[in-house]
Amino acid sequence: MTTVTIHAEEDFAIALREYAERLGKSVNQAVKDLLSPIIGLHDGHAPNRVNQWKAVYGCISKKESAFVRKAIASQHVIDEEMWK
Repeated sequence: MTTVTIHAEEDFAIALREYAERLGKSVNQAVKDLLSPIIGLHDGHAPNRVNQWKAVYGCISKKESAFVRKAIASQHVIDEEMWK
């Protein structure tokens, strides 16, 4: 195990401690819980493409969600002309 240090303003540190306390967790565990899905880690430290977006679920409208899904889908289309 290794140590990671976050340098933060006092207000940030207070808010983070209060957040962890509301969850009934240590600051360390609260930070790991927040960051794990964002960096692609979940149970057993394996990447999970669904969980990496968990932090934004419910944060955007259905219209915005459709736009994002369409934009992502377009990245999976092969441009046949490009590969001739």
